[in-house]
Amino acid sequence: MEKVTQSIHYQYFNNKFIKYAVFLLSIAAVKTICAQKQTSAELFSAKLDSIRIQLKIPGMAAAVQQGNAILLEQGYGYADMEQNIPATPQTSFRVASVTKTFTSTLLMELVEQHKLNLDDPVTQYGIDLGNSKITVRHLLTHTSEGIPGTYFQYNGYRYGLLGKVIEKASGKPFYSLLMERIIIPLKMTSSAPAIALDQFYDYSKLNPSVLPFFDTTFNRLAKPYEVDNSGHAIHSEYLNEFGAFGGLATSVSDILKYSDAIDHNQFISAASQKEVYTAHKTNNGIATPYGLGWFVQSYKGVDYYWHYGQSTGESALFVKIPSIHLTLIVMCNMDQLSQPFPLGDGDLLMSPVGQLLYLCFINNNEKAENDLENKELITNATMALKKGDTLKAQRLYNVYQKKYDAKENHIPNGKIIADIRNVGVNKDINRTFKLLHATSIKVYAVGENCSGDGSSWCDYGWIDNNAGQTVWRMQGKPSTSAGGAFKNQKVCEEIILPRGQYTLHYKSDSGHAYNYWDSLPPDHFFWGILLLKDSK
Repeated sequence: MEKVTQSIHYQYFNNKFIKYAVFLLSIAAVKTICAQKQTSAELFSAKLDSIRIQLKIPGMAAAVQQGNAILLEQGYGYADMEQNIPATPQTSFRVASVTKTFTSTLLMELVEQHKLNLDDPVTQYGIDLGNSKITVRHLLTHTSEGIPGTYFQYNGYRYGLLGKVIEKASGKPFYSLLMERIIIPLKMTSSAPAIALDQFYDYSKLNPSVLPFFDTTFNRLAKPYEVDNSGHAIHSEYLNEFGAFGGLATSVSDILKYSDAIDHNQFISAASQKEVYTAHKTNNGIATPYGLGWFVQSYKGVDYYWHYGQSTGESALFVKIPSIHLTLIVMCNMDQLSQPFPLGDGDLLMSPVGQLLYLCFINNNEKAENDLENKELITNATMALKKGDTLKAQRLYNVYQKKYDAKENHIPNGKIIADIRNVGVNKDINRTFKLLHATSIKVYAVGENCSGDGSSWCDYGWIDNNAGQTVWRMQGKPSTSAGGAFKNQKVCEEIILPRGQYTLHYKSDSGHAYNYWDSLPPDHFFWGILLLKDSK
């Protein structure tokens, strides 16, 4: 009996010891995980501030939340440089197109209430865009241009027309619905729409309870800035506008409340939210980078739902990563968080903040994959150019270019008749050439195609004859990928020109051109147009 008792005592204490040891190990594991999270958050915070400084942004606020834990909530720089007022998590910033996610939420609520249908024609809501086949869904997914539903083309103006849809379906002004359905219920006390003064007076007179929201928001609003020609931050003015497209003023703390409410389906059902986060497909079944009011992206098996904002004196980035229950919000009082980077194309990882988020919280600070490393090289070059450091930018471009030196050269061979190459930003270049007889010519042209259907080019070439008539142009020609970003397109064509004198032209706009790339460059960095005579 004594041995049995001793055995029982031994097993009891042994089990207690094992449980206690497991408990200690669990505590240690939790502490390690928390320390890793904290280390990632601290690293993210330090590098985020470095990005702010490189982009010459005066003030910024950021928050990172994972599950119920707020890993980061901090201000950087100044909300008001002249008065030395620091930016804090409670500072209000205007967030431009991040407002579009609120529009989506309100619209989908009305869908669930059977007050509208996404496939309703917009003409039903008093909107005339010259095509009766355009639907609410087309506006919501940025697929309303050209033949509706055929391609994605980010268009803030057209998205803004959803405000009319919401107002007609609900019977209320868009701004009051935003306040009463989202901002007030969530106690987003530093949030309010930047409506006109006459609207504010009328609204606050009818609804005095909204006054504290407006007072707090606009008393704490960061002062707007822009970069002058010398690269210095100077005072700017916000655009006097608010609508379904943008114009909300809010804080990072308030956006976290909004994000939590989305996650808990406080506005719409889980099924509707899943539809919001599903990439829209064109009529041909091709997935676009946009869902119902949010950008939708998958990288290395991880889904990102996000939106950026950009307007005079304001920019923002709002990202949700459901697989790790993580939310990021960054706000600034200058447009530079977004303006230098082609976020409207739908690639979060062309943003230095998007790259930083991935490296700190997804990739655990391991070496970047090759494709992400390429994007880092280009965004770092962009930031170097913003600082005026052209030498650093050129070094980064050289590193990128060397990685592709071994690629097969797809530039056609032949005797050059005329050429315009290495075209930078804001150029309008021409070359004259003369043909002594009718000649078969190979045209090789690379530029920026800035429309989903290939009809519109931002950087392009053409040929005029001696009478000033255009005899060939890139616009409207079939194009294929030139490598790198999707918008890098090339036109390869053989044409016959009669005897005579001609002028070859090439024109570029203010972004994405030779050694000023805002996205991945084309193969071999060729940017321009070649006219060649077949050497055979």
